[in-house]
Amino acid sequence: MNLNLRNGLLLLPLLATATVHAQGLTQGNGDCTGAIAINDSIYHQPSAVRGFGNKLEIKENPSDHTQWFEREHHTTWYTFRSPATTILTFDIVPDNIEDDIDFLLFEGAIPGICDKVALKQVAPVRSNISRNNKADGSRCGLSKDAPEHFIRSGVGASYSAAIEVKQGDLFYLVIDYQDRSLAGYTIRFHYDPPPPPPEPEEKKQSQQLVINIVDAKTGKPIDAGLTIDGMRFDEVVEAKGKSTYTYTMDMYRNVRIGCVRKGYMFRTVRVKGNTEATVTVEVELTPIGAGEKVVLDDIRFVGNEDKVMRQSEAALLLLLRFMQENNKVRIEIEGHVNGPTFKNKKEFIDLSTARAKTVYDFLLVNEIEPERIAYVGLGNSMMLYTAPKNKEESEANRRVEIKVL
Repeated sequence: MNLNLRNGLLLLPLLATATVHAQGLTQGNGDCTGAIAINDSIYHQPSAVRGFGNKLEIKENPSDHTQWFEREHHTTWYTFRSPATTILTFDIVPDNIEDDIDFLLFEGAIPGICDKVALKQVAPVRSNISRNNKADGSRCGLSKDAPEHFIRSGVGASYSAAIEVKQGDLFYLVIDYQDRSLAGYTIRFHYDPPPPPPEPEEKKQSQQLVINIVDAKTGKPIDAGLTIDGMRFDEVVEAKGKSTYTYTMDMYRNVRIGCVRKGYMFRTVRVKGNTEATVTVEVELTPIGAGEKVVLDDIRFVGNEDKVMRQSEAALLLLLRFMQENNKVRIEIEGHVNGPTFKNKKEFIDLSTARAKTVYDFLLVNEIEPERIAYVGLGNSMMLYTAPKNKEESEANRRVEIKVL
């Protein structure tokens, strides 16, 4: 599962209108796993990368294929999220009219998307590989007036059809120059209807969030790293190196606080939104021991699929940080499904195994050594709720547990 949290998932809403100037490109940005996060509605890249990165992910396609480049030439990958449920269009405007820019657009919330792109197990949802039209400034992109989803190589329309998106939808955009670039380009995102304007700061009520981290056995303060989901829109906040953290946040936020420290099991604490001026949370960490288990109850799956729901990002990041902090720890990832009133049949075993492997793949892609990770599917043999009464209990049965070996 290649949800590379360091490069592609933790994005801010695309609400601002000022141009963001890109940082210098690296060879890694030519690959899906090195995708650059765009967190604004206008993004300027003053130069274009040379080459296809470290891995030729797109190759050996027919030259007249409508959805795919024949191969990567000079590519850069980006990720972005939709700030609203709307119709998405965009323009890619080259700084030099002589540059011929092509693009592919992928839905991003797919487990292992970067690996699946390379294996052609997923396909672009939009593409435009047509020859540049200098009469139109050599622009390309998505347009509400364009009828075709995919435009193949050669003479053709510069714009592909707009796409309906939901708030928070994740996308991967790969931009390719067939020839060596002469200059950079600007990406302009458009939304119809546009996202609502942010609430004026003076109308927002805020509260203090105070987090204290202690050893569960001694009660003494210990320094640890944090992940906080829900405190800011569409962003997982990270911090490390303290035993006490203080934040200012909007009132009545539901937050999930993840905590990790070397030598300790990680832990997640939920805080329900309230109107208190100060919310104080104490997180107790337990030393690592063989056989210890942690339920990643924030990793949620779409029913009958191994597709991870978007709310799972913080839990995956916390697990990654735990494995990075404790580089001698070996774990087993246990997958579970929701199957009340049924025996533990092969379909349940296969689905739970696929879910465990989704987390396994995520750790592999983020450079955790394979010898430190095992996975197994247990089907519905260990449901938390044998007769779930609501959607929440059914989702809780679709879970992943981490066992220290």
